[in-house]
Amino acid sequence: MEDAEIALMFSLLAIPVAIWLQLWVKNRRENRKNVLGEEEFENTARAFVSIILEGTAIVGGLIMIIMGSGGVIKYIINFYTWWRRTGYSRSQILEYLF
Repeated sequence: MEDAEIALMFSLLAIPVAIWLQLWVKNRRENRKNVLGEEEFENTARAFVSIILEGTAIVGGLIMIIMGSGGVIKYIINFYTWWRRTGYSRSQILEYLF
């Protein structure tokens, strides 16, 4: 189960990174707002780069959340099926884990 545990660690690492990306985009948008609450850009090029960069971060973050959640769910399912196949009791499984 080493490979499954490594995949679980990467899945658990991806979720906070994805959340950080979402918060980063939110802070960038809030910093650009003027008094009326509208987003302001200095020029069109800066607006275009910002839209591309933030759009990529949002889509990438959502993909990371989906992949991370899928990895965790896959690990839980694989662990459950392994537990059912082996016939160990719950106390034996807890001794194995801890």
